[in-house]
Amino acid sequence: HEIKRWLLQNLYRHPQVMDTTAKAQGMVRDLFAHYMAQPQHMPASYARQKDQPRAVADYIAGMTDRFAVREHERLTGRKAF
Repeated sequence: HEIKRWLLQNLYRHPQVMDTTAKAQGMVRDLFAHYMAQPQHMPASYARQKDQPRAVADYIAGMTDRFAVREHERLTGRKAF
């Protein structure tokens, strides 16, 4: 129990980790909203799918972290990190 408590306080819930997590969540929300509004900005194989929310989620889920960060900055003009 002591090690679990230490890990929660010093690793999993460390302020820097929580801040990075919040930024990443915001970035994913921004990407999702953008692709829902402008599906033509995704590859055609995703953009033409009938279940648009699923297609957008699948496209974002397949992104590497680096690509997602670059794509977010390109589409929004804002740096997430």
